[in-house]
Amino acid sequence: MRNAGIWASIVSMAFAGTFLYQSTKVDYDGALGFGPGFFPLWLSIIMLVLSVIYLFSSLKEKIHIRKLLPEGNSWVDFLLILLSMAVFVFLLERVGFVLSGTICLILLLIRTFKWYYTVPLSVGITLAIFFIFAKALAIPLPVNALGW
Repeated sequence: MRNAGIWASIVSMAFAGTFLYQSTKVDYDGALGFGPGFFPLWLSIIMLVLSVIYLFSSLKEKIHIRKLLPEGNSWVDFLLILLSMAVFVFLLERVGFVLSGTICLILLLIRTFKWYYTVPLSVGITLAIFFIFAKALAIPLPVNALGW
């Protein structure tokens, strides 16, 4: 079978079905109203319904996998995105969120902007995200020996 839409809808249905099954193991109601199982249950139901709709639309129109893959220079951008994500995950626990996020953004932005825009922009965005989540929302993020 060479229709990519059918395969994507099958994978999406399996994903949604797994989440639907797992969400039934969590309490639907909580002490103050909705519990931790409310959102994943309804989200997986919506995803399952949309996957079935996409399956039927994919049966009508064939989408070949070659049309989905990038062509020409887009491959370089695609591989650069994958590389930056791998570098981020590899460095996150070792050097902390700020440094790994900055390096990841530099890798993503260096092809689009000049380096003297890319570096301060990457540092600024990463610091803004760090202060919003780590300081304002008190969500623990991995830090290095210096605390950032």
